[in-house]
Amino acid sequence: MKENKFRSALTGIILGVIFGNLYYGWPVKLLITGTIPSDGLFLPEGVNSYILQISMKWGSLVGAVIGFLGGRAISIKMPRGHMAKAISCTTFLVCVPLAFIMYGSQLLLMPAGRITILFVYIFFLFLMTIPMGSLFGFIEKIRE
Repeated sequence: MKENKFRSALTGIILGVIFGNLYYGWPVKLLITGTIPSDGLFLPEGVNSYILQISMKWGSLVGAVIGFLGGRAISIKMPRGHMAKAISCTTFLVCVPLAFIMYGSQLLLMPAGRITILFVYIFFLFLMTIPMGSLFGFIEKIRE
């Protein structure tokens, strides 16, 4: 089967942007909102749009680079889903520490219970990287 490198790179970029937004946006949301007192059910105005903006900026950028490199490196002869799983795991290993590097100072202001919830959440997010990669494996059909 002949491989089209442009389609492979495009598929990798799409997967990288999706996983970059997920794996960067979720920890950042918990880090930023961990310092806000929980008076009610909703966050103050502008917090969600700010989190979405920085997630689209940093998560998408890092994910697109990882996806481009992964799309170019992983052969089309591999079964469908392997590229998505590899990009998912690599994006997790890069984006979560990046979120802690950029917003880790919020941990000093968070109560211990919220810090515990954050790390338990990150652990379960780690356990879900391969299933989420296989969930988005259908996007690899673009390569064929």
